[in-house]
This record gives sequence, C-alpha cells and structure tokens, in this order.
Amino acid sequence: MRKISTFLILLITMTVSAQHDYTQYVNPMIGTNGMGHTFPGACYPFGGVQVSPDTDTIPHNINGRYQPGVYDYCAGYQYRDKTIVGFSHTHFSGTGHSDMGDILLMPFTGEVQLNPGTADNPDGGYRSRFSHTTEKASPGYYEVRLSDDDILVQLTATPHCGIHKYTYPKGETQKLIVDLNHCLYNYGGKVLWASLRMEDPYTLTGYRITNGWARENYVYFAILFSKPVKNYGYQDFGKKDYNGFWKRFDVNHNFPEMAGRKVVAWIEFEDDNDPVLEVQVGLSAVSTEGAVNNFIEDNRTENQKVPIKSFKELYQLTKKTWNDKLGIYKAKGTPDQLAMFYTSLYHTMINPSIYQDADGKYRGVDHVIHQNTDVRTNYTIFSLWDT
Repeated sequence: MRKISTFLILLITMTVSAQHDYTQYVNPMIGTNGMGHTFPGACYPFGGVQVSPDTDTIPHNINGRYQPGVYDYCAGYQYRDKTIVGFSHTHFSGTGHSDMGDILLMPFTGEVQLNPGTADNPDGGYRSRFSHTTEKASPGYYEVRLSDDDILVQLTATPHCGIHKYTYPKGETQKLIVDLNHCLYNYGGKVLWASLRMEDPYTLTGYRITNGWARENYVYFAILFSKPVKNYGYQDFGKKDYNGFWKRFDVNHNFPEMAGRKVVAWIEFEDDNDPVLEVQVGLSAVSTEGAVNNFIEDNRTENQKVPIKSFKELYQLTKKTWNDKLGIYKAKGTPDQLAMFYTSLYHTMINPSIYQDADGKYRGVDHVIHQNTDVRTNYTIFSLWDT
C-alpha cells in the first residue's frame, strides 16, 4: 500500500513548460514484449499515421485452423524477435486484437526479393536482422540499423504522414520494397484489391482495400521520394499464368499501372553520391488526391506555398508538439516513476486517431465521403473493449 501511495502522491500539477523536455522520460519500448501490444515507432499526438517496424505477422488461420500466437502481433512488434519485416504506417496500441499494418516499406540493396522470408530464414526474403543496441525510440521518433544491408532507418510522423529517412552504404544501389500484401491479422483473403501508379519519377500513388477486423477499410496513399526513380516493377502473388506458375515479376517492369490482390513492388533509385533517401507517405481514407494534399498541408508554412520540409524539420515540429502535450503535467519522482508516468501519459495520446483529411473530408461508417465544416475533428479507433 505504501508503494502505491508513493506513486499516487507524485507532485503533479497542471502547468505548461516550454523550457523542459518531457519527452526524455517516455520509453516507447515499454509494453513491446509479450502481451503489452504496444509499438515503438513514430506517431503524432492522436495522429492518423503510426509508422513503426513490424517484426512478424502470423496468419490467423491456415487451411481453416487457428494459429496460436496470432495475438502476439496486435501492434506488429515483439521485442524478443531478431528480424524486421519492414515499416508499415497504421498500428493499434495496447489493444486485445490485431489489424492494420497498412502500406509496408522496406529499404534494401542487392538482389530483388519480393517475399518477406521467415524469421528462421531471413535470407530467403527481404526482411533483415537487427540489434536492439541500434534502436532509439522517443515520442515522434524511431531509429534502427538493418544489419543485413547496413541501412540506417529513421522514422518520424506528422498528423497525416509517415516520414522515412534511409541512409544506405556508400556506393550501393538504393532500392525499396512497397508491399501492399503485408497485413496484421492476416487470415488469408484480407486484401480485396490494391493498386499503384507511378505518377512521375518522384511520386507513387495508390490504394488498397482490406476486409479484416475492420470491414472494407480503404487506405489511399501518396509517396514522395527525395530523388528520382530509375527502375521499378511488381508481382501479383495472387495471379498465375496459363501454366499455373506465378507470373515473373521481371515481366512487369517500368509499367506505370500496377494492380492486383497480392501486389508487392520494388523500386530502384537513380545513382548519385548522396547515401540518404527521404520518403514522405501521406495517407487518406478518401482519395489519392486527399493523400497528396495531406502531405502538402502537413509541410505548409506561412512563407511557402507548397513546401517540402526535411526530415529534421518535421521531427522537430512533432517533438515540440509531444513536449507541449506531455508538459500539461509537471511530475517529480524517481527515474522509474517518471518513466512510468510519462510513458503511460504518452500511450493515452496515441488513440483515438485522426480520421479525416487536412481539408476536413472523411469516410463515414456508411462509406460515404463527408465534409467536416465545424471545429471538431473526426476520429477512429475507439477501443472501448480494451479500456
């Protein structure tokens, strides 16, 4: 009883302090092992994007048989795992069921492999080994080094976008997987349809429709690259040729339209002397145009009409917002008490998540596009069962 009282009587007062960094007390790794069901990746307070590493995903059933362990990946990440499959843009936090894991990106070099491989045989796919010693996580920021290709990955987020920064080894051709087949709570036919289009050498747009825990979920996206695309291609793993074999992905080469039920694409960028590639992924439940407008608006400043901020600039803005939110309480206590308090406070500000575009449009539960004209914001993910 004394221990509980000690924690409860922390000196907590309602205050705002722009001078103090409250994000230093938050440890997003708390809850990422076992049944904690939290993720270590980056998000904005109540933001619509949660860009985070997925270390595995177990199908809900195989041939109609329930798979033990499926609920281990409600948030896509388990601290005990040794490999990372990639970085997807939507995640639950602290829930008792899994879903989402939309639009997975994975940087790589070398041979193109369009399947994720397995934890037992990561060399058989595009996933990579990693070490926790290279991970850094704080509100609005995540970092890890992918051991297999020696690629440094840094992530941050804005209200509607996931922001990636990849530092490849010098001299290596920079490549990227865009996997629209990857899912959490993947019970077989979750992806109903997916489509991509290379709009220009810097822009990839598309959407996918899924039917999982959330029925008929629409996710539109627009991906902006900091350097031009040189080559690209895809394979639809749900489509076979007339002889019953999977269609070879090298046939679908540099064709702007890519679509199917199980689409995995690869992208190769122009060679230059800069090892850094920055990628902005805008999401929308309304349209690809809404996704494009979302990353334009999330980058907007008073002095620039259509700006594109750097990774560093966007992270600093997100960190400041998190600090302002966390700073509504000023707590004193031991380092463990402060970590417990501020990490718990942080977790309360992940969901519910913004579910409308920057212009106020949103998809209702009736699947009709509505226009929000008042000062309120439309949200999603009200996990009442778990509260």
